[in-house]
Amino acid sequence: MNQSLEDLLFACMGKPGYQPQDQSELARSLGLVSRERAHLRQLLRDWEAAGKVVRLSKAKYALRKAEGSGAVEGRIRKLRSGKVLFIPSPAALPGLRSLLHADSLVELVVPEFRSGGAMDGDKVLASVRLSVPKGWRRFRKGKPTMDDLQVEVRVDKVLERKRGTWVGVYQPGGRFGFVLGDGQTSPERVKLVEEVPGNLLAGQLATVEALSYPKGKMEATGRVTEVLGWPEAEGVDITAVIRKYELHEEFPEEVIAAVSRLSEEIPQEVLARREDWSGRPVITIDPATARDFDDAIHVRRLEKGWELAVHIADVSHYVQPGSALDAEARRRGNSTYLPDRVLPMLPPKLCDHICSLRPGEKHLTKMCLMQVSEKGKVVKMRFADAVISSHRRFSYEEAAEVLLHGASCGDAEVDAMLGEALTLSRLLRKRRMEAGALDLEFPDVRVLLDAHGHTTGVECEVSDESHQLIEEFMLAANECVAATLKTKSIPTIFRVHEDPDEGKMFEFASLARQYGLKVGDLRRREDLIVLMQELKGHPDESILKLALLRSMMRARYDTKPLGHFGLAKPDYCHFTSPIRRYADLVVHRSLARVIDPEGKAPRLPDAVSLQQAADHISETERNSANAEQEANMLKLYEWLESQCEAGHPQEWEAIVTDARPLGVMVEMPMLQVRGLIPSELFTGGKWWFESFMPRWSNRDGKVLQAGMRVMVVPAKVDRANRWIDWKMAKQPE
Repeated sequence: MNQSLEDLLFACMGKPGYQPQDQSELARSLGLVSRERAHLRQLLRDWEAAGKVVRLSKAKYALRKAEGSGAVEGRIRKLRSGKVLFIPSPAALPGLRSLLHADSLVELVVPEFRSGGAMDGDKVLASVRLSVPKGWRRFRKGKPTMDDLQVEVRVDKVLERKRGTWVGVYQPGGRFGFVLGDGQTSPERVKLVEEVPGNLLAGQLATVEALSYPKGKMEATGRVTEVLGWPEAEGVDITAVIRKYELHEEFPEEVIAAVSRLSEEIPQEVLARREDWSGRPVITIDPATARDFDDAIHVRRLEKGWELAVHIADVSHYVQPGSALDAEARRRGNSTYLPDRVLPMLPPKLCDHICSLRPGEKHLTKMCLMQVSEKGKVVKMRFADAVISSHRRFSYEEAAEVLLHGASCGDAEVDAMLGEALTLSRLLRKRRMEAGALDLEFPDVRVLLDAHGHTTGVECEVSDESHQLIEEFMLAANECVAATLKTKSIPTIFRVHEDPDEGKMFEFASLARQYGLKVGDLRRREDLIVLMQELKGHPDESILKLALLRSMMRARYDTKPLGHFGLAKPDYCHFTSPIRRYADLVVHRSLARVIDPEGKAPRLPDAVSLQQAADHISETERNSANAEQEANMLKLYEWLESQCEAGHPQEWEAIVTDARPLGVMVEMPMLQVRGLIPSELFTGGKWWFESFMPRWSNRDGKVLQAGMRVMVVPAKVDRANRWIDWKMAKQPE
């Protein structure tokens, strides 16, 4: 009976022109007698739980559209706050924008009870629709407008799990115990269903293999696969981050074997096919700690303008499509930089030796040669396979001495070239800013470690003109490559940064007005440029720029040249770092068709495979960025915790962002962390809270309110919850 009823019900609901019906209407349509209606109700409940049907308003049922015809593919993002977001795939964006009448689409909120057990990073199919809010008709009449409708998102199916392992703290209890996760990359609680290792103690970190995922009232289950140790033990914190984000430390044996067969000697026939730049003054400028040098520059003054050559390590010569090396590089997607180690995309022999543009050695490059006018416009460009021998390796600090302080590197020709390079970079930057690029640079916070991996201090490196010089030249080369590949319709992977969400820009505009700034329509780039100019030199420039950055969409990779909003460039790609980014390696292979259209250029993947690669490396980039941020924050919090007990802790300037009854919320622009100054840690006598302002005041006439600056030192650090209580080092001015 159940089987025949299932067939009848599916045929009824699948008929062309079927209109949603409730249980009674369906029973009449199927001609069911009274005793058969209980089976119908149970069947509908089962189908709804399985996602086969949807229950609409007034308890009417309809078949859920088949995969690919109505469901939207995307990924789930789970924030530390517990908020669940659905990020549609790039292919789904045009249709959703049309449905929602939106110019941009950043994120859609998914209620926890509709998340279908999906976790952070999972690829899912979801239903997205517009509906009238519950109770709307009690207060309004007529037909609802677009502004009245709300977006409903429901996860129908988990297509791919992001993580198969979790990291958490072991807690005894029940039969085998539990592992407590962070609620973001892992469930808050995982029930262990197998005996744990004998050396695992309560409070230690452990890696757990996922056996089942949380869904509804069902909790996650797993088994312990590795005991990491005490969180404060040497190296355990970073190892836990590596396991949590499933990063790769070791290379497979076949990859190591493939690299061992590569020779550092360049065959003569390879050199003969390339432009020889080994006799020209080509230099590299990199961080002092860098080991892989993937870009080099040459600048020459012309009668009208400059000649700028950007040489990039030719990784594509050694890493061929379809090889074990290529598969591993694609799997990793990019290098990951942790405080105490680097997890490279390519094996060390390749990235640190064969491809690294070390001085005094011949290396293969892809060259972008640009002719720049006196107004800073690239008027001519060409590309070539080249060979160089770097004349000099500069650190940023060494280059700054020559560029900004008049020092000499000992080579008059290189000194003169650096002077021309500085003039050209300033011109390129000025032109870029006038075009509407956003200046959202922040200090680079670097944690200093001792030989045992413990923090000894913090450095805040501010970008100077030696950094900006290289940045401008790389941006120019990336734009030239992207424009050329687009013009010639050669498939590749572009770097895209879409327009910000209107809602978030409205929130930022409201915040800027609270700080006394004149704000126009920030949907127009012209008004945004005016605001950015007004921000320069503003007392709260750092905090407002950080708020603007948080309003932006995250840049990603795509096979379509959708432009880059932040850089104000219609065409942009990543070309300049193939040692550490797979996207750049793909771009080099595409560029080979421009350099030698009749030669044996690498075969490019089809459009579908190329888009899959773009989506994959967008995800690996996000994963690595999250791992790097968490590892750096762990070490920063470790150092701040030690400062709580120090006799003379380092003072930091904090900006008050909000005044509340329990104290004031503050943000440290230099450290890029937030925290609270509890009212009991205020200095300067008795304080009281004025809720109508809101602000704190004391008897000396001092006040604490949003926008004010105060010097603070750390008082209490909660590493587990990533929170800091600060105390005033002195009375506010």
